[in-house]
Amino acid sequence: MQEPSLTSAGYPSPTWPTIFHVTHWKAGSQWIYRILLDCCADRIVPPELENAQFLKKPIESGKVYPTVYVTRDEYFSVDLPEHSYRFVVIRDLRDTLVSAYFSIRFSHPTISPYLEEQRNILNSISFEDGLLYLMDEFLPGCAAIVSSWVDSGERVIRYEDLLERDVQILESVLLDKCHLPVSRERLREAVEANRFERITGGRPRGQEDVMAHERKAVPGDWKTYFTPRVTEAFKERYGIVLVTSGYER
Repeated sequence: MQEPSLTSAGYPSPTWPTIFHVTHWKAGSQWIYRILLDCCADRIVPPELENAQFLKKPIESGKVYPTVYVTRDEYFSVDLPEHSYRFVVIRDLRDTLVSAYFSIRFSHPTISPYLEEQRNILNSISFEDGLLYLMDEFLPGCAAIVSSWVDSGERVIRYEDLLERDVQILESVLLDKCHLPVSRERLREAVEANRFERITGGRPRGQEDVMAHERKAVPGDWKTYFTPRVTEAFKERYGIVLVTSGYER
C-alpha cells in the first residue's frame, strides 16, 4: 500500500488513519486499550466477542480498533480502507498460558456460558491439570496468531519490551508508524496514567493479586508454575513457536 502524504503533524491529511491493534489474548490487550481510550475515545471501535467488530462488520474508516485477535490471513481477508495501519503485540506463550489460567479461574468477568464452563472445569481439577487442559483448549488460538505474524516476517512488539520501554515503543509505533494524530505529550500522559502501579493503586509489579485483571505483570513468571510434566508437554506442542517468536533458542 502506498504511504499517504503527511501533514507537518505527521499524520495523513485530510483524513484520520485507520489503526488496528492486532494481538492475542493475555498479551496486555486491555492495557493498550486503555491508553488508546485516553488518547482518542471518540475514535475507538470497541472490541466484540468473536472479533465481530472486525470480521463481521464493515470497517469504519478513520477509526481505531483495539484488541483485534486475528491471524494474518484473517486480517487480510477484510476490506481495509486507505491509510490503514497496524501494530502487532505478542507475548511469551508460557506466560500467556499462566495468565489465562488465573484470569479464567478467578478474575475475568463471566461474559459467556463458555467462560463459566471453563471456570467450573478449572475449579474441579488440579493446577497442573488446569495448565495442561488450557494448553489444548485455550492456547492454540494464541499460538496461531503469533505464528502467522512472526512467520511472515512482520515486525512485532513484545509485551515484555513494552513493560520496560512503554513510552519509547508506543511513541514510535502509534505516532511515527501509525500516524495517530495526538501530541507526544498527550500520549506520554496516557501511557504514564495506565502503568501497572497507577492502575492498581500503588501495588508494584510482582506483588500478586489473583483476583485482579492486573495480576502480576512479571515476564518469565511461568517458571514459578511449570512442573516438569507441563514443561515437557509445552515443549512438545509449542516449542517451535517459542523459537520462531524469539523466546527460546
